[in-house]
Amino acid sequence: MSLEQDRTSARVDVTDDEVREPSEDERAAWARVCRTATGMRHHEAKAALEAVREAARSDALTDQEALVVRAEVEEWERITEALADHAGTYDPDHDPFVQGELAARAHRTETATRPR
Repeated sequence: MSLEQDRTSARVDVTDDEVREPSEDERAAWARVCRTATGMRHHEAKAALEAVREAARSDALTDQEALVVRAEVEEWERITEALADHAGTYDPDHDPFVQGELAARAHRTETATRPR
């Protein structure tokens, strides 16, 4: 499964066979959560997850805001799960998922700019 398949939003118009490229807003939300989570322990990340889940329940969110909040919830859930069996603090430099995503993005950029 590709990294994009791991990180796709729930969109009704995307089929199971189709992989939707995450939006820049979603990518920015994931990066913002990683920066915020840096140095947090599990209980702190869990509290942040609960806060963003509460924000996600708001009926006042626009479609775009809801997309971003969903991305934030997904990232807090992933980080909280990663810290569940970890006694230390969160560090995106040591997060295999984040590092894999960065490597995949660099590879896509590299292959897109190569002459054919």
